[in-house]
Formats: sequence, structure tokens, C-alpha cells
Amino acid sequence: MRIAPARVERVASGPPGWLLAGLLAGYALALVGLAVLPGATLIERLRALDGGICAQLPGHSFFPGGEQLPLCARNTGIYLGFTTTFLYLAVSGRLRASRLPSLPVMCVLGLAVLLMAVDGFNSFFLDLGLPHLYQPMNPLRLITGLGAGTAMAAVIIPVASGLVWRVDDRRSSFDSLGELALMLPLLTIDFFVVISIAPIILYPVAILSSVGLVLALTLVNLVFALGLTNQIGRFTSWRQLFPLFSGLVVLAVVELMALFLLKSSVMQAIMA
Repeated sequence: MRIAPARVERVASGPPGWLLAGLLAGYALALVGLAVLPGATLIERLRALDGGICAQLPGHSFFPGGEQLPLCARNTGIYLGFTTTFLYLAVSGRLRASRLPSLPVMCVLGLAVLLMAVDGFNSFFLDLGLPHLYQPMNPLRLITGLGAGTAMAAVIIPVASGLVWRVDDRRSSFDSLGELALMLPLLTIDFFVVISIAPIILYPVAILSSVGLVLALTLVNLVFALGLTNQIGRFTSWRQLFPLFSGLVVLAVVELMALFLLKSSVMQAIMA
């Protein structure tokens, strides 16, 4: 169906500057409030944000400088890996790529997810006192999580991009195993930074992994929002997408906090 000329002109021009400025100011105020408002530390607020999707068991977590990260070792790996892959695709100009990775790459990524699942079930069986294959370790939880987070980003980003943009970028997020191999040094750095548990890495890792969680949920929300509102293929620039994306970031935060409150209520009912 053709779009009316007035509509085309409005879509091409994007939202007004005052709206973009207001949204950017809102982001800035939210970040400042998260960091400096009294009542809780930044790490405690991030724990609340992440707590709805993570058990946050002390024995399954890293403690940089003696402070528990907001996410357990596996989830730290997943969402730190997601953020790292997102940034890699942004720097390499592939955020608009709309094709899934090539078949060989998908096989490797599928293997990464499978390894995480095996490690997760092995740990779960130990927690239940059942026979298990090996003694779980947080470094192993972290490294399998990093692989799974890379796989998530490599699939979710092109799926969302294929629905967002009017003109498809026919490239894949990862066209070849050689391109995927370029992620290995970055993930290796992630791994050794986290297992160092140096005090200096507490805030960077906590923030980047939490950002990965919010970003992943925002992209999932974006896919559903575009499908439900019939807005598929209506955007031509990041400027046009920014207001909708910002609203979905807020929705993701609300969803995560709702899950945390639900989890807290259930735990209080069980302990009562």
C-alpha cells in the first residue's frame, strides 16, 4: 500500500528536535538518579533491576572487591556477551544487518547455547542432590554464558532490524566463521576481566551486563511492538526510531521491576 505524500514527508523528517532533546534529557536524569539518589547504592539498584530474571545465588556469583555482582556468573556472561556483540556489530556497521548468520556460524552458535544448557542442567542436578557430570565452577558458568549471549545477539539483532527498516541491509550479522572468530579476543577480555574480581571492575561489569539485559528485552519488545502495530518496515533513520525505542526501554525496565516485585512477593509468601 502506498503511503500518502504528507505521511512520507513526516516519516522522512522524523520526530521534532525538542522531543529528541527531551528524551536525551530524560535518559540523563534517569542515569543520574540511579547513581546518586539516596536510599540505596547503584549496585543495590542494579540487583533489584536484574533480580527478576536471576536467582543471584552467592555461590554462583562473582564478588569483585567483595561486592556481589547484580547477576550470577552465567547471566553475567550472557548479558555481558550480548552487550559486547552489540557493540561489535555497531562498530563494524552491521546493526542494520537483516539476515541471520550463515549456516556454519549458526551451528557454532547453536553449540555454544547447547554447552550453556548442559552446564546449567549439570549445576541444577547438583543443587538437587542428583547425579551430575562434573563439579560446576563459576568460570565455566561465565564462559558458557558469554557464548550464549553472543548467539542471542547474533540472532535477535538481525530479526529486529529486518522488521524495523524500510530498506533492508541484506548482510548477515556474521557472514562467516572468520567474522565470528573476531569476537573471540573480545570475549576473552570479558572473561579475564570478570574472573579477576578486582575492585575496579565492579561497576563497569555490573553496568554493562545490566545494559545487556535491558537491551535484549527492549529488542524483544521491539519485535512484538512492530508486529502488533503493523509498523514493520516504516523507519528510515535512527532518529525516527529513537522515540519508539526509548519507550520500549522504559517498558523493559518496568517489566524487569515487575518481575522483581513478583519474585520478592513469592519468596516472602514462601518464607511466611
